[in-house]
Amino acid sequence: MRRSRLILLAGLALLLLALAGLWQWRVHEADGSAALARGLAALDAGDARTARIELMNAIRGNPASLPARLGHARALVQLGDGAGAQADLLRARKLGASVGDTNGLLAQALLLQGDADGALRAVQAGEAKSAEADRVAARAWQAKGDNDAAQRAFDDALRLAPRAARTWIDLGRFRLTLGDQAGAIAAADKALALAPGDPDALTLRGMLIRDQYGLVAALPWFERALDDHPNALAPLTEYAATLADAGRASRALSVSRRILALDPGNPRAWFLQAVIAARAGQIDLARTLLARTDGRLDGEPATRLLRGVLHLSDGNAVLAADALGPLVAMQPDNRVARTLLARASYLTGDYAGTAATLAPLVDRHDADPYVLTLAARAQEQLGDRAQADALLARASWPVRPSSDLLGGTNAVMTPPADVATAADNIPYIRALLMQGRTGEAVDRAALLARANPGAPAAHVVLGDALVAAGRPADAARSFEAAANIRFDRNAALRLVAAWSAAGDPARALQLIRLFLAQNPVDVEMQRLAAGAAMQAHDWRGALRLLQAVQAQTGGHDALLMADLARASLETGSPGKARLYAAQAYRLMPANPVTADIYGLVLLRTDAQGPAAIDLLEKAVALAPQNPPFQLHLGQAYAAAGRKAEAKRALSRAAAANFSDRQLAVKALAAL
Repeated sequence: MRRSRLILLAGLALLLLALAGLWQWRVHEADGSAALARGLAALDAGDARTARIELMNAIRGNPASLPARLGHARALVQLGDGAGAQADLLRARKLGASVGDTNGLLAQALLLQGDADGALRAVQAGEAKSAEADRVAARAWQAKGDNDAAQRAFDDALRLAPRAARTWIDLGRFRLTLGDQAGAIAAADKALALAPGDPDALTLRGMLIRDQYGLVAALPWFERALDDHPNALAPLTEYAATLADAGRASRALSVSRRILALDPGNPRAWFLQAVIAARAGQIDLARTLLARTDGRLDGEPATRLLRGVLHLSDGNAVLAADALGPLVAMQPDNRVARTLLARASYLTGDYAGTAATLAPLVDRHDADPYVLTLAARAQEQLGDRAQADALLARASWPVRPSSDLLGGTNAVMTPPADVATAADNIPYIRALLMQGRTGEAVDRAALLARANPGAPAAHVVLGDALVAAGRPADAARSFEAAANIRFDRNAALRLVAAWSAAGDPARALQLIRLFLAQNPVDVEMQRLAAGAAMQAHDWRGALRLLQAVQAQTGGHDALLMADLARASLETGSPGKARLYAAQAYRLMPANPVTADIYGLVLLRTDAQGPAAIDLLEKAVALAPQNPPFQLHLGQAYAAAGRKAEAKRALSRAAAANFSDRQLAVKALAAL
């Protein structure tokens, strides 16, 4: 009996303790202290989204809680809500927070709202100088465009706190905007050494790796950032965009949906989905998804480009021109945007505008046939028949020159006083090259590259000058210096062209493969790789690459259709070859390449028909010095029993140095 009473008393005591604990828990929940503790812990763990919710609950429980207000403001700053953070901070000051305790956060909140001057005033209102204040001041000066003041502020911040990872991250981003890629890499590496798991540091390094080595190499860095911070929006956004550009659309779509689950109104996630839809040809869906950005990205170049593409797809050239015009003004070297704007202008009947827009591209030695043909049509409408004929002749030339490295200006310029400033010297060097003053251009570019060893653009312009000076091997080494810092398409194309010109096609092919390994859906490199495969008679490999290009660009490129016809013919698909060849010829009947391939396909599929010989004779008439055209015509003459004519054509082919010379020799011996 006594034992039963003891058990009962013990049970009652435990119940009372539980009730006391429950009461205490309710008290803490009611006064917000528990939510405050959880919110501050989430902030320390880098989970600003959870912190915002917990700290809002803490404020509801105790509206006068100064730590809750300040913590909530910190969370909102990290989430990019500058207006909300500012409201919290003003309330915190009314509750007794000092200016010194809040000016740094207030400056960040104002900066998020685009008020750089207000941010600087907030920083300067602080009673004591701090590294955090200097860091924010640096970002404010950067927003105002005063890079010298920004650099001084970063220097001050690092003198006060040299081990502050956040400052190194912001410094890396600042150096990136200046074109100092190597400096940005060094800053990102320093930030990672100080904070190896920081998601912002890992994201910045991933972005730099993407530029330095390629898309595929960058993916593990974003994945590392997400390992410990799976809900961090910055690495999620860059990860999704990189996946999409690497051709992994389904995975990119999945990540974008994850972003929207965390942040339902995220404009970048909606934009990314719109891009994926547009690339898949789902124009209506792309338009709907783009509308969900609510105009928050309308000022950005990528948005303008996508909007222009969608308007052109809808047949609304006027709206396309409205979208693309500001983009070309903002990025005059953007060849895609310039070509699309010219197309839109032509469709609206603005032929003078079309010609003016295309002029910088037409001036390039490597202007593509579509650009030249569009420019010719504009000149026809303007009544300049001679200019139109000259442009059409260039468009029809069977061999397209390798990547042109120069712009299209002959303006006379005054030498910049400072030889080390890229913004002033690069246009001047290009003007020198266009005027034929090659030696001066090389000297000036060499000074610029020495003064800016971490800037890829400085090495690129030196390479351009060396190419113009007839020194392709030296140019290739300069391009390699640029590519070691930033291996983008421009650097890769220049390297391929330079090593080809220097007589090292194997190295050029190696570069093409290296670039495609990291950027598997790059159209220009796929075309180059397909060309190399065709030269090696790897027809299946060429066909695979060409079909990938067609999937991205459509069926309006005559030379692409011609290559597809040849690859299809050689892989045993004569029906597809005839369709491709006919399309190529319809698109560009005055081009010897399209006439030759159409004639060759007809020869292989209908040897007795006269159309094959007519087309092959046309190709030779347009380009009489082209050995493959002579070979194909000789084969056609031989098939028709015209031995004398076959012998003449095959003799000319056999005397030339080209990849199929032995075919010409054998065919000649068989006559």
